[in-house]
Amino acid sequence: GATDFIAKPINWSLIGHRVKYLFRSHLAMRELRAAHARNAAILDAIPDLMFELDLEGRYLDYHAPRSDLPATEPARLLGKTVAEILPPQAAAVCMAALRDAHATGFSRGKQFELALQQGEHWYELSVSRKSGDAGRMPSFIVLSRNITERKEAERRIERLAYFDSLTGLPNRLSFIDRLEREVQRAHSQGTRLAILFLDLDGFKNINDTLGHTIGDQVLQGVAERLHTGLRPTDMVSRLEADGSAIGIARLGGDEFTVMMSNLAHGQDALVLAQRIRTLVRQPFMLEGREVVLTASIGIAVYPDDGACADALLKTADTAMYHAKEKGRDNCQFYSADMTAQAMLRLNLESNLRLALERDEFFLVYQPQVDATSGKIGSVEALIRWNHPTQGTVGPGDFIALAEETGLIVPIGEWVLRTACAQAALWHAAGHCLKVAVNLSPIQFRNPDLLHSITSTLAGGIDPASLELEITESALMEDGDATLATLRALHGIGVQIALDDFGTGYSSMSYLTRLPLNMIKVDQSFVRNLPCDTESLTVVRAIISLAKNLGLGVTAEGVETREQARILHQLACDTLQGYYFSKPVAASSIPALLDRHWCLDNLD
Repeated sequence: GATDFIAKPINWSLIGHRVKYLFRSHLAMRELRAAHARNAAILDAIPDLMFELDLEGRYLDYHAPRSDLPATEPARLLGKTVAEILPPQAAAVCMAALRDAHATGFSRGKQFELALQQGEHWYELSVSRKSGDAGRMPSFIVLSRNITERKEAERRIERLAYFDSLTGLPNRLSFIDRLEREVQRAHSQGTRLAILFLDLDGFKNINDTLGHTIGDQVLQGVAERLHTGLRPTDMVSRLEADGSAIGIARLGGDEFTVMMSNLAHGQDALVLAQRIRTLVRQPFMLEGREVVLTASIGIAVYPDDGACADALLKTADTAMYHAKEKGRDNCQFYSADMTAQAMLRLNLESNLRLALERDEFFLVYQPQVDATSGKIGSVEALIRWNHPTQGTVGPGDFIALAEETGLIVPIGEWVLRTACAQAALWHAAGHCLKVAVNLSPIQFRNPDLLHSITSTLAGGIDPASLELEITESALMEDGDATLATLRALHGIGVQIALDDFGTGYSSMSYLTRLPLNMIKVDQSFVRNLPCDTESLTVVRAIISLAKNLGLGVTAEGVETREQARILHQLACDTLQGYYFSKPVAASSIPALLDRHWCLDNLD
């Protein structure tokens, strides 16, 4: 020290060394303090909890960022083990990470969840073995990072990937993933499972007429009914007691699937399908509107109808389309011949899409005889399809498909143009015929329908020479919009006829509101005349009602002399049917105009 240099003589060589040592010591201490401050700043900047633990999980050191939720005083931790501080599951994860780091030098990625006062929080561990003296118990540096926000983001991403954002149900990807697992399990256990594929009948019409907002509410309502209604009912409780499990998903659009695993009997799937139909049928009240739906359901069973998830989904889908073809609002089990029918339908649809381009459609015309004069006063235009391989195909074999695919709109426009052009030719030749054209309910969804008809009439035909035949179903789909279109057409002179009268549910309510000129008695009532007294009563009532409302009446399906006689006696205005003529080509109509049926002498 300094005392070494109080006494003389002074050792100048030694004092120089001592001064240099003191300067170096001072600089080292200053650097040490700076390093300590720097390390402290780094530790404060690290968002992770940091521990030093021994191999037994005992806390040797501890540092926590000020913002971390579970931060606590070091004195509460030091000397204690993770088993004393953490819940059992979290402590087990931490000890497993220590063992991995002891064996390999490092461990990363192990996670655990803590229930704190602020809520559930997730942590991820990174552990490295601390180098130390040989023979001493090793220690470990542990970083514990709060990954709660990352976990929540992962859950949101997973929900977007595997769940439908509109209904909250599992989506197609999630359903197929689960179905594949269930198929594997059923294969290994020798059990069966069923897939119910359901499609909402008429949902597209709801979207088109009431808007997508109402449509979305309907889908949400159906999803909620399926989610809650297929739970603790007596029926489902019995199924679940047998080990069955039910999974529901929305595949997209208006298509839903229900999976039943551990299927004991095929009848159980049918019971479930009937339950679904009952749930869907219940009316929805949405923004003051009552919306009524039905569902068509296809059922496929593993392993009978498919050995993998994709095959089962396809066969269930095929069975669903078969249910629609059977009249909708029903359920059908898959059978092998459905695939062949589906292929035929697919081929028919493909050819139908090309039929207009190939000019394969043609019209025939069935005369309508005026009961007073006995002469043909009008004709009904009827479409036929000259199929490239099947020959002539009647409308009953393709109109429903055209309506389902939307092709009925361009096909209907072609029929209207062609029929009006033919009427113009007849008029130019001196034949004052009225031509009747059928309009599909689907055509009324087309906002350009009114413009299309008026543009066609502008081509040179008197509007009074065109009669448009509509069905009651067109009125039931969007009555107000359809009514507005019909009133506009009636206002320019187009004749309006209500087709198939008496077969629907709302005839009477619309008769006084519609701008009608004619009612057509459905052939199902005419067919049984004169033997069926009930049919006779119905026809008499329809004619009487029409007369009182100032409307004309056309009877369809007149095939016998006796039917013509009775209808004439009942004051029916116009008669149509094979008794007078089958539908014929336009070129054959002029020759028939010279015919005269003496209906007064049929008695």
